Amino acid sequence: MAKTPDLQIYLQLPDGPDRDALRAGLLAMHCIPVNLTAPGAALAEQLDRLALDTHAVVFLDISNALPKVSHRFDHILKTWPKALRARTVLTRLAAGHVSFADRAWVKSLGFADLFASFEDTSRTSTLRLVLDLVAFTVGVPTLAADDLDRYLSAIPRSLSRQSLRAPIRARTGMDAEALSDLLQSKLDIRDRGYHFKKYAACFVAREAVQWMGQHFQLSPQTVVEIGQALQTLGLLHHVADEQVFSDEVLFFRLRAPAQLPQVNLGLALQTLRDQLVVVDRGYRGKDYPSCWIGQDAVDMLCAEHAIARHESQLIMHRLMQFGYFEHVVGEHGFNDGNYFYRFTESPVWTGQAS
Repeated sequence: MAKTPDLQIYLQLPDGPDRDALRAGLLAMHCIPVNLTAPGAALAEQLDRLALDTHAVVFLDISNALPKVSHRFDHILKTWPKALRARTVLTRLAAGHVSFADRAWVKSLGFADLFASFEDTSRTSTLRLVLDLVAFTVGVPTLAADDLDRYLSAIPRSLSRQSLRAPIRARTGMDAEALSDLLQSKLDIRDRGYHFKKYAACFVAREAVQWMGQHFQLSPQTVVEIGQALQTLGLLHHVADEQVFSDEVLFFRLRAPAQLPQVNLGLALQTLRDQLVVVDRGYRGKDYPSCWIGQDAVDMLCAEHAIARHESQLIMHRLMQFGYFEHVVGEHGFNDGNYFYRFTESPVWTGQAS
């Protein structure tokens, strides 16, 4: 009897431990991971073919290492065949973080899911979840845990290839997003003032270092490293986006997934498109065409959706992670101030729920 040919799974993912772990799991299921064609006409043709293949599964990374925007989700919505979306797993393996709200939104748009990492290989990890999803889609048996462990053990381990998330998990036993949710519930988060200016919903970095040090039995230096990793992932930030997390009396704010306001992301985007004043602007003798001001965007979301300023900033950060807008010179993430931003492309409004 002829052997059933191995199924191919298509990847457009950054190199690193997450990709290695996923590849190992796919190989353990006798699914061959192959690279998706580079963007261009050939990719469009390949996607059309895959849309007709009901067993085709694609993994696509949409990371944006803010403040730089390189992946634009509206472009994917315009070009990705709708028939292929349900078999396309989106990732942010290279940069950023993922909330339940982000996952719900991409699912409402027809995609399979959105994940931040596959590096955790525990029995209840995202890696196991996504491999079960692949098995169901392509019609192969679910992979036994021992079989996956055997393939994962063959992956060379290198500290230089560890992600920012690996030390957080190793030292706290938690994923980065879960840790930020824990901090949101345990730290003294309230409105604070400095030099006659008010900063809403923030905490003191030194107090966070003390609490994490006691809770996880870690040195201040180790806690600072964890805090800086959370900051690089975008899960916490200085209230004025001017300082790196340290064991100092500095005000920081969390972007914990659990505190995201229940505002439809598509509706928020439509509000900005409809109401923002997009004009050519100038600063220090240099012209910036077709841009708008960050604090104006916050004002509009607050007024339209009855939310606080720090909640509006969370929504703007989410939209920037999806690549819907960028700083005019790519130097800043979103800031509630007199900063110039521009939309990257005309967004596609679908009316889907967040």
